[in-house]
Amino acid sequence: MTTEAIATVKALWRYPLSSAGGERLETLQIASSGPVGDRMFGLFDDATGEIVFPAKQRHWNGVATISAKLIDDVLMISTDETSWHKPADPAAKTATKEIFGREVSAVKYGADLGNSPASPRYAHSPIHLLSTQALNALKRLLPDSVIDERRFRPNILADFGLEEIAGEPPEYQLLGKEFRIGDVTLRGTRPCGRCGFTTLKQIGLPEDRDVLRTLMSSFDQDFGIYCEVVEPGEIHISDRLARQSVDTAKAKIIIVGAGQAGAMAARSLRELGHTGPITIFGDERHMPYERPPLTKPRSGTAAQSKLDTILSGDQAEALDIKVGLCETVVSIDRSSGSVETASGAKHPYDRLIISTGGNPRHLPGLSRGYSHIHAIRTIDDARNLGFSLQTAKRIFVLGAGWLGLEIAAMARGSGIDVDVFDRETYPCSRVLPEDVGDFIAAVHVEHGVNFHLGSEPNFVECPDGVEATIDGNSKRADLLVSCIGIYANDHLARLAGLDCDNGILTDRNGATSDPKIFAIGDVSRQRDARHPQGLRLESWQNANEQAGRAARAIMGLEQAPVAAPSFWSDQYDLRIQIAGLPDPHAILKSVDGDAKPLWRFEDFIVGINRPKEVRQYSLKSESQQVETTPTAEPVAGTSGVAGTTETYATENRRITRLVLGGRDMLEDGEIRRVAIDSVGTLALVRQGENYYAIEDRCPHADASLSEGFIEEERIVCPVHFAEFDLVTGNTTNAPKGCPNAKTYHVEPEGDLLFLHVPSSGND
Repeated sequence: MTTEAIATVKALWRYPLSSAGGERLETLQIASSGPVGDRMFGLFDDATGEIVFPAKQRHWNGVATISAKLIDDVLMISTDETSWHKPADPAAKTATKEIFGREVSAVKYGADLGNSPASPRYAHSPIHLLSTQALNALKRLLPDSVIDERRFRPNILADFGLEEIAGEPPEYQLLGKEFRIGDVTLRGTRPCGRCGFTTLKQIGLPEDRDVLRTLMSSFDQDFGIYCEVVEPGEIHISDRLARQSVDTAKAKIIIVGAGQAGAMAARSLRELGHTGPITIFGDERHMPYERPPLTKPRSGTAAQSKLDTILSGDQAEALDIKVGLCETVVSIDRSSGSVETASGAKHPYDRLIISTGGNPRHLPGLSRGYSHIHAIRTIDDARNLGFSLQTAKRIFVLGAGWLGLEIAAMARGSGIDVDVFDRETYPCSRVLPEDVGDFIAAVHVEHGVNFHLGSEPNFVECPDGVEATIDGNSKRADLLVSCIGIYANDHLARLAGLDCDNGILTDRNGATSDPKIFAIGDVSRQRDARHPQGLRLESWQNANEQAGRAARAIMGLEQAPVAAPSFWSDQYDLRIQIAGLPDPHAILKSVDGDAKPLWRFEDFIVGINRPKEVRQYSLKSESQQVETTPTAEPVAGTSGVAGTTETYATENRRITRLVLGGRDMLEDGEIRRVAIDSVGTLALVRQGENYYAIEDRCPHADASLSEGFIEEERIVCPVHFAEFDLVTGNTTNAPKGCPNAKTYHVEPEGDLLFLHVPSSGND
């Protein structure tokens, strides 16, 4: 570990009241939770208990014209920074009511509001750091604007000693790294994304929309960085900022999980030139091995499953990779940068990769201890099933997804009778459209599989097998294989405080909410512009690609374009391949071939023994996959009355025409929010004799677009000023990662307005 002084503290700020201006200090006390006294209070609506939320709700924007400070730990506020009052004083109540048009009160976070404790709108990393270089760069871009740090609410303003910056602001070099200021150690966590708050009028600062537009166009909307506290203490004006850095090529790497993704990450790191220690911890007794052959048929049953190692003992020794078999990691201590195994041993890391995969889901109460219920996740699971299949005459498979179908095909290849049960009406219904699922089902039926689809039987494990009862009819089998999916094994990450949601939330390179920790494989839920809620992909290709991307991120190397997702499954003599991200509700564009069909959908293709076409498609990057689909042309209909509907068809879908109301429901230039049962909440817009409808929720900031404003044929989000074309929904001047919005055709006819709503799939 080395240190290097790279900046000097120029200003320190504390903001006792959320969203209000703060106080400039000579010394800033830093606790483990952040600056002492910072953002202790919030303003709440006396009538509703709603927290003041500027920019997203315009009536709260005036909070930026209030300043706050602590005097002997008592909150004081001012609207002119001359006269200071307690928030409950009559003068303060009068001033805030004049600003907001309603009564508000300052409440300490955690205090009882009657039905819930007062809590902030969101929790960021506790400290915001901004450089004078970033401020000066913005001033040069906006010479006519008033730019100073108050507009951006930093806790620390640091001077990195540079006259100008050619690329990113210098504070970005602190992301993912620890650094010291005075006797405080901080860690840069992520860039600080900016919103419409930066444009608001403040004491001494006029309203200025050009600020956010310039941040979006020149700074990727980010300005400054967030930091978390590693070691508390005091920071003083003129303290030096010293960077503590780790040579990532020599960093200590620990990988939790000895599966496909974990082993490939270790190998990738070595291939990229990493020379530091790498340790893999795994629960199993086997060296890392390939998962797909667990169910891909060979020449018989799963009893013949053999170990296809990804990293053998000899290879691990040659690559200087330590593999701890049967060593379970039980906790992660992020503050010390270490993991603890079940033996009590602690192992420090500079970078941690979590690749713990997933665990099979089970029907509660299904197993009664007779060993006739199987689930497959490991090679030992597959071997146990294989031994049972050697004497089985009939088996039940619960779940008609990929795993269940592969096991059914494997069993039929050994002459075993198979019954497949699923509550859905066709196989693979969670990922594939019905046409494809029906084709796959027909293949299995030809091979003698009995399907019980749309059913929820009652299973009972007995001493001599398993009994299934459907609608009063019973059937017996020698065993049941449960194939109803997996859940992400994110228990360790949740205990460590990482952001999780049925998987560890990461970016496309596996980076988690902790810059020292990465998550890859089945346990990772990747977020990006197209999937802001996250997407968890369970596939061999995804495990390998994420391993490589995480390794490159750790090494600080440039990433290749994201490959198109791909999946495959061998069933009988068929190889089913998918390129692109499948969607069961996708619109079919074309299909060719009978015995070996190829289905083309909007964003993916499915081929049966069509490797050449699938390969060509999979070579495209994800951003190149979307193909155009013919859209509906407006069709004139008869006039009706409010509430009536009619339907017409286009080449690919059916369109429902709803009566919105009279043409005079909107004034020229008006935006109105309307709720429609079959569609959701829309923002309706009138410009002259043109009418538009767009989803009301901004897909980036979750703000109401009807709270925004109109510029030409664009509606502007009130939070980040993202602009959405009212006809296409396409974004311009938008924050990075902002998706397009969904629009609907509005047709004026006579005295009425009609909304055209496409169906979600083929009818």
